[in-house]
Amino acid sequence: MKKNLIIMAAAMLTACHTQQTATADYDLRPENKQPTLVRPAWPNYDLQNDRSFAAFSNVQVAPENEGKRFHLQEESGEITYGSYTVYRCKDATYVAFDWYVPKEQDWWFFCWKEGAAIIDADTGDRYMIRRLEHFPLNQCFWIYGQGGETIRIVCVYPPLPQKVKRIQFFEPSTESRRWMDGNGSRTMPYPLAKLRPEYKPFRHHSGQGRVIY
Repeated sequence: MKKNLIIMAAAMLTACHTQQTATADYDLRPENKQPTLVRPAWPNYDLQNDRSFAAFSNVQVAPENEGKRFHLQEESGEITYGSYTVYRCKDATYVAFDWYVPKEQDWWFFCWKEGAAIIDADTGDRYMIRRLEHFPLNQCFWIYGQGGETIRIVCVYPPLPQKVKRIQFFEPSTESRRWMDGNGSRTMPYPLAKLRPEYKPFRHHSGQGRVIY
């Protein structure tokens, strides 16, 4: 009987350790408020006519307390504009793209396309973009009135398995226009750990409830 109790206790300790290990490697998802829609896209949206783009203001500003963020190098040798933080969550992978809008630029446009992906650099598996939070995919859109601020745009991908250690970001080729050459890109492999926020991963503990959206 005593031996059975010892085995049961050991099994419970192992289960607790396994549960802690499983939950310890998740991040809290990034804050990302709803922006203000200044004007919707035209029904006859046209990539070559920037007046047809939707426009937004009061976009989420990147926080200053999350440690270093990385500018990524593409396989071509180019350095990507903006910087990235990867939040590895249980339900999804959130990639925060932070961009400093020059003070003299009141309007600035962005575009993300279906086909963008996070690539497991060791297996070649592709985790395809699901959506942009609050913004359209496959259409350019303006950010208005935030010159001099570092704005944040959050892309949502499938959750990454724990085995994924190095990743690449892939952007497909698109139609070109003025100030947008349309060429696709793929970054060099980067350790996922270096791209994640520097605060401690999420653990359930006293006084820390769930974050619900």
